[in-house]
Amino acid sequence: MARRRFISGFRRTFLTGLAALFPILITVFLLSWLYGQIDRTVGRRVNGVCRSVLVNHTALFKTVFPGAPPDVLEDPERRKEYAEEKFPGFVGVSIGILLALVIVYLIGFLLRSYLGARLMDAVDRFFERFPVIKAIYPHARQVANFLFGPRDRVGFRRVVAVQYPRHGIYAIGFRTGEGLRDVQQKAGQDLVAVFIPTSPAPVTGFVILVPRDEVMDLEMSVEEALRFCMTAGMVAAPNQRRPAGSKEQQGIGPAVSATDRLKKAASEET
Repeated sequence: MARRRFISGFRRTFLTGLAALFPILITVFLLSWLYGQIDRTVGRRVNGVCRSVLVNHTALFKTVFPGAPPDVLEDPERRKEYAEEKFPGFVGVSIGILLALVIVYLIGFLLRSYLGARLMDAVDRFFERFPVIKAIYPHARQVANFLFGPRDRVGFRRVVAVQYPRHGIYAIGFRTGEGLRDVQQKAGQDLVAVFIPTSPAPVTGFVILVPRDEVMDLEMSVEEALRFCMTAGMVAAPNQRRPAGSKEQQGIGPAVSATDRLKKAASEET
């Protein structure tokens, strides 16, 4: 029994530590991988060109390395060895990062034009022709547009809460539009469109039409609501976190079981 409690406690503690370290490790891994890719493709080549220029120009070499010994300045081979040892490697990586930012900006600038948009549509159609790629590429494109696309393009105006799928249960959603005219006329109510995201992938979900007076605006940004949905409600914005303490201290009454509610309803009927 004691052994089982120890294993259970160890497992919970280990999973708690893993959950805390996992996002940090993922972030460090991605940044390290990105740094390595830039260093291998651009940084090392840029550093090689810079060292070659310094070795072939004694005056420039002396300016960059003012503390170099005289015998190094006089010998090209010694200058090459000295430059490989002393030249800072971060120069090439910094230029590579700057170059990557410029390339991404230029691609974005091109895609915002009419010809760029047509070209991107052609690329999308090309990748969607392949049997395996077409099952992955459209979803990756949807996620990219959702995460990095402009909010006005996504259409999320504000974060709201609605009672769904029944009264008494609240769902977080995004106000997206004014609804459909035919539905409003036949329902006889002023309806608005609300997108209900699914967890943990809020890029998917469904649209419901809700009476305007039943939509509750929330003091949350779109990013905070997306984070709340992606973590299945485990991560909330600082201004939305409930204070620590008992339910009574938080203004919430004691929990009432379903049996107690049935007994109360029966007594009220009699």
